[in-house]
Amino acid sequence: MGGAAARLAVLQRRLEIFSLRWQARLDTAQVDRAVPWVIALFLGGALSGLSLARARQLDAGADLSSYLQGVWLIGEGYEPLSSVAGHNLLWEQAAYILYPVAGLTALFPAQPTLLALQAAALALAVVPLWRIARDIGRLKSGTAAAVIFAYSAYPAVHAVNLADFHPEALAVPALFAAVLTSLRGQWNWFGVFALLSVTCRSDLAFALAGLGLMVMVEGRRRPGAAIFWGGLAYGLVSLTAVQPRFNGGRFPHIEAFSDFGGGHPGSVLWGFISAPHQVVADAMSQANFQVIVLLLAPVMLLPLVAPRYVLPALPLFAVYLVADVPPGQLLEASQTVPMIPFVFTATVLALARSGRVLVERVNVDRRYLTALVLAASLFFMWDAPSSLYQEPWDWGRRDTMDVARREAADAIPEDASVRASDQVLPLLSDRTRLYVLNTTDDPDSAALAATPRVEWIVFDTAAAPEWSPLDIESFDLDVRRTGFERFELEHQEAGLRVYQRRNVTRS
Repeated sequence: MGGAAARLAVLQRRLEIFSLRWQARLDTAQVDRAVPWVIALFLGGALSGLSLARARQLDAGADLSSYLQGVWLIGEGYEPLSSVAGHNLLWEQAAYILYPVAGLTALFPAQPTLLALQAAALALAVVPLWRIARDIGRLKSGTAAAVIFAYSAYPAVHAVNLADFHPEALAVPALFAAVLTSLRGQWNWFGVFALLSVTCRSDLAFALAGLGLMVMVEGRRRPGAAIFWGGLAYGLVSLTAVQPRFNGGRFPHIEAFSDFGGGHPGSVLWGFISAPHQVVADAMSQANFQVIVLLLAPVMLLPLVAPRYVLPALPLFAVYLVADVPPGQLLEASQTVPMIPFVFTATVLALARSGRVLVERVNVDRRYLTALVLAASLFFMWDAPSSLYQEPWDWGRRDTMDVARREAADAIPEDASVRASDQVLPLLSDRTRLYVLNTTDDPDSAALAATPRVEWIVFDTAAAPEWSPLDIESFDLDVRRTGFERFELEHQEAGLRVYQRRNVTRS
């Protein structure tokens, strides 16, 4: 028994020596500069492969279609007035980043470009995160690698990657870099990254305003005040003066806060102030509480050890939680964007506090790092939409339904107006008149809403999983109603029905 214990102690000692030797090699300046870029390259390839495979098997939906249509319109010289979304895409978040993105889609295929660009942005965040760990937290390379692993396995990152396309995802590396440069005091570079962030989504300015308050608390009052007031001013001006101009003076997101007020942001703000208990109750509902836990648990709740670095994004995230939006991990994924950089910054600085300085770097107990890697792995397996339980190696395969969808899309003239189910929309995005076929209502209402303004209807029965065969036939009959103009069933295959409007002369 004693001999086994001695052998185990020798083995542990050898492993420790091996680990120290490799960390010494990784701690050289050249390796330190190269490692995050190499990791970002591999992570970008993995994330791109997953998102492109999902899109290839036509699992994307209306969000991707609206942005595909928007960048196509910009490339054609029009405003991004998406008929899929029902409004100018700049109205939602003043995402001016769509214009340079449209330049790329003019050179390369639009759908792969958008998805690969989003995946590359998420992967590129590894570089400023590594620098936060190494330069701000002064962590050793092994500890920094554990943090990067946790980010690479973070369920929220994978959810954003697979949630169609959202321009705010492009802001993730810029937000990380903004945090890094603010902690370093590099204000010119901070301005560049802050501007890049708000061109991806305007209300990220409020998270930057919170970052300004954190900078003030740390003793740099003048730059902190400038960041706070600048972020607050940009967010408010964009929300109340700029974005409404893109949609006939309507204020964005008002419908999402109808429980607190309507018609004007001031009424919503007053609703928040006059009913704080309702705000807290909505923000801490069971569903929202689960979202909060799943943001903190994969990093072992370490941000709670350094809460100062999470607080900047909390007010904006609380507003997201209160908003009335469709539930679902992928549908809500973009709302986690402002939290991701601050959660990992807090994780880094919590690890720095838990360790002790050896020479120049903070040495963190190996047991903490093992626990962090295990927690990240377990929550990736449990909650990430690309976990092994989802069998991502099978993604990208096309079944009979996928082939039918593509054939139907190819058969519809490019200048025709179309209403289609979600999964078919990305195949039809290069046109000005494209609309969503809503199958969440009853079949009669869905058919009534489907026929106006279009010449073609593409109905995918997979988009109406709650409809019975009788409901599907009822929808079919209602669409092919008789009258001066009616739709005829042009094609039917593998659960896909394609209707074309015909002009009928009355006798």
